[in-house]
Amino acid sequence: QENVYLSSWRIQVLDGNTAICVEGKRKDMRYLPWHSSAITERLACNRLKTSSGTVYVLEGRIDSASMRKEGFPYRFIRHFTYGFSKRWKEYVQEFLEEKRR
Repeated sequence: QENVYLSSWRIQVLDGNTAICVEGKRKDMRYLPWHSSAITERLACNRLKTSSGTVYVLEGRIDSASMRKEGFPYRFIRHFTYGFSKRWKEYVQEFLEEKRR
């Protein structure tokens, strides 16, 4: 299976505040907007695996401006500035729990 390369990427919350996906512009599709299925695994800070088994490669930094516009707290975005850290699940859980309240 091919890797999917995303630039201008950001995190989106999936329906029901139960998981996150990544969204950005796909290199192989003339930079059309694209979003993944739920992120399930971190292979490296810029390589993620989704529930469908696809591997996403994040290029560059997170698009923090558009995430701020969508109401994501700065402290959450900051954790993902350079990709997904080893503690990404912790940050996501905490954030989703707050959203469900």
